[in-house]
Amino acid sequence: MRLAWNARTRRLFFVVVILLLLTFPLISTMLTRARVERSGVDVTATVVEAGQKGESYLVAFLFPEEVDPDQRRYSAEVERASYEEAKETKQIRVRVLEGRPEAHLVDGEIHSKAPYWFVLVADALVLLVGLWWVRVGRRRPPVRLRALGPLEPAAADEAGSLERVPDEDIYEAVGNLVSVDDAEAVLDLGERRVVVALDGYPNPVEVGSPARVRGAVIG
Repeated sequence: MRLAWNARTRRLFFVVVILLLLTFPLISTMLTRARVERSGVDVTATVVEAGQKGESYLVAFLFPEEVDPDQRRYSAEVERASYEEAKETKQIRVRVLEGRPEAHLVDGEIHSKAPYWFVLVADALVLLVGLWWVRVGRRRPPVRLRALGPLEPAAADEAGSLERVPDEDIYEAVGNLVSVDDAEAVLDLGERRVVVALDGYPNPVEVGSPARVRGAVIG
C-alpha cells in the first residue's frame, strides 16, 4: 500500500523528524553508556579536584596519558562514599572505552534524570501539537464545484490535488470522500475541502475512499 504524499503526510513526516531530533541525543548517550559497561576497561584516574556543591559531590580527574594523551580534564557527580574516597586517595576508578576517553563511567557516578524528563515532556508536546497539526493543518476556505459528471474512484496517491484542466474553465479535484447525500459530496484534500454539487449525477464511490470529480467553480 502506497502512502499518498500530500500536505498531511508531509506534516506527519516533519513531526516524525522533530521527534527523532529531540530523542536522538538521549538515545545516543544511553547506547554509549551500555557500550562502556560492556566493552570498556577499568583504569585509575587522578583526582585533581573534589568539592561539594549543595547536596552534590563533584570530582574532577585526569586519565593516564596512555588513555588520554591530550590530558583533558573530566568531571562527574558521584555518591558520597566515592567522593570521600576520591578526596582522600586522590584517585578514582573509571571504566572507559579504548581510544574514546570521553566515553566513560565513573565509579559511583550519579546520572541526572533531568534530560530524561526534558525529552519526555518535549516529545509529548511535539506529539500532541503535531498530531493536531497533521489532522487539522492550515485549512484554506472550501471550494464549491458544480459537477460535470459522476464522481469516479481515484488512486490513494492522487488524493490532495485541485488543478485547472488545461485550456478549459473547469477544475479537477481529487480527495477523500468524507460525506455525500443526494445533493452534494464533500472531498477532503488535506489543506482544504471541496464541496461538490452533484447536479443529479450518481456517486459510485464509498465514503472514506479517494474520489475524482471535474466541475465548474461556483464559490
